[in-house]
Amino acid sequence: MILQKLRVLNYKSIKDSGEFNVSRILALIGENNSGKSNLLSAIELLTSAGAGGASTTHFNDIAQPIIIKGTFTDLIPDEKLRWQPYLVNNSLILEKHLWLGKDQRTGKDKILNEFHGYMAEPKEWYLSVDKINEQEGSRPKWKDIVDQHGLPDYFTQDGKCNKSIYAKGLAIFLSENEVEYDDPDLSETHALGLQSNVIASLPSVYFLRAITDYNDEIDKRSSSTTFRRLMGDLSERILSRDPRYEEIEKALKLIHDCFNCLEDTGDVSRLESLSIIESKITGFLKNLMPSVNGIKLYVTVNEIKEIFSNGISITIDDGIDTDVLAKGNGMQRCLVFTLLYTLIINEREQLLPDEDPVGDGHPHIILSVEEPELYIHPQLAKLFFDVLKEFAIYDQVIYATHSPLFIDAYEHEKIVKVDKESTDIGTKVTTCDTNSFSGLPDRKIFKGLSRLNSDVNEMFFAKRVLIVEGPEDEIAVTAYLLHNGKIRNRIEELDWSITVAGGKSAIPFLQRILNAFSIKYTVLHDQDLGAGQSQDARNTEAARNQNIVDLAGSNPVITFPEKMETSLGLASHIPDQYEAHKIFSDPNNLTKEFCDVIESIFEASNDSPAG
Repeated sequence: MILQKLRVLNYKSIKDSGEFNVSRILALIGENNSGKSNLLSAIELLTSAGAGGASTTHFNDIAQPIIIKGTFTDLIPDEKLRWQPYLVNNSLILEKHLWLGKDQRTGKDKILNEFHGYMAEPKEWYLSVDKINEQEGSRPKWKDIVDQHGLPDYFTQDGKCNKSIYAKGLAIFLSENEVEYDDPDLSETHALGLQSNVIASLPSVYFLRAITDYNDEIDKRSSSTTFRRLMGDLSERILSRDPRYEEIEKALKLIHDCFNCLEDTGDVSRLESLSIIESKITGFLKNLMPSVNGIKLYVTVNEIKEIFSNGISITIDDGIDTDVLAKGNGMQRCLVFTLLYTLIINEREQLLPDEDPVGDGHPHIILSVEEPELYIHPQLAKLFFDVLKEFAIYDQVIYATHSPLFIDAYEHEKIVKVDKESTDIGTKVTTCDTNSFSGLPDRKIFKGLSRLNSDVNEMFFAKRVLIVEGPEDEIAVTAYLLHNGKIRNRIEELDWSITVAGGKSAIPFLQRILNAFSIKYTVLHDQDLGAGQSQDARNTEAARNQNIVDLAGSNPVITFPEKMETSLGLASHIPDQYEAHKIFSDPNNLTKEFCDVIESIFEASNDSPAG
């Protein structure tokens, strides 16, 4: 079961995120305090029991309910069987509602919650109590219906059947058999009843927050942390493939029986000392409270995955063999990703063989990560990004990042932009508008996307982007701003980023990417309409220029009348970045025509830098 769509309403900074698609690996990008972490925690809340730690401060409007709506797809056969009354086109649409109410026992304010889904009735009338009442009236002959349709024995008790017995039998029958259902009623959702039944079949969410110290996560004394829970699930997947796994299960059963078997089974009997202790305590307690008949001691024996996750200690020898808790944050985070990679190769059956198909029998994991780039070297970041992508082949990864190393614009459907223009509007999610690529042959799309790299990907994190043709243009703009006291070091001081297209022919594709995500931008390029050109060449160049203008829409397009070099009074093309640095290091080389063009970039955008 994979989360395919998400919508969040009235949760923290989010009034209404709008519904958006969620891929197997999804990057949330946006400024600090835009609401990325709130979306991640909303997913955790959707799949958690009870109020999931929500408090009154988590309501954007305390008078309205929090509603988190998830659409789940890729259900395995067992999941389809369990959820068949609620499936819409083989997808499970699930809502979690949370609201402020009163505790019936204490009368105090309490966060109440309920799961909702769209419900359908079985097509066969005898498989629905409501349909039976419609067809047979208010007093159907339940036993006759059982006999007529050859229903199993559990539909009767002592050869008799009534409405209550029939309903219980029907619940068992529908959970064990695949039957046809009517189309669900999509006009409203219905409460789903016991939360334990809902939670048991949903993906397990593990939220690795952007904490400053991993000690609390890895410390074996912290049994309920995300890291420890993740370790338990991963170990269960891996250890269960070991040929000696059954030996451990038998040993744990022996320990359990030695502590808790109250009768001699022939194979093992309970430790006599425990019975003596019970007898002594019972005697002492009866003296104080004569109504007591006796007490029983029960010793809890952990399951294998609990022993593994809670009891393991990890040491690392990097010249000095010490506990991982004594290592730096970078080493600790590397360990987390290494464990994930171990799971990956296990799922590929490269660690331990498995006779069952990959992924069967294990609930899917949704791994949520805040800022996976924290504490790690940029080169390692690229490798970690690969680990997350491989993890998502079998499970799902949703993460918030500020690093261009953790996004790939080639896979635009795996990126969503998160913004919060104001508290009145709240957090909004922008996904890629694929209409921006309409009319482009696939070959050109691939060519354009293949040009994108981590430098180009920085445009996703900018408030405003300036697209230029080449690196010499970037040097020129930066030099102008420096010499005029607009910046001290770089254009990012003005909340702008410069993206080098690598030639005028690549500019339109970058425009399409920025249009798709509604990112503001300005284009600077040469008109390239020299007097010595043929009419055909001028027409071709004019058409290219017009294409850039057409794609820009309301975004400004600034041009040099002919070429940047012409505006600078240079007789020849600037050959490389080295020569560009030499030319622009001297402010006397910046002509009025050149300066007017660069100044117009910031005037046209209404974001003129302060001088």
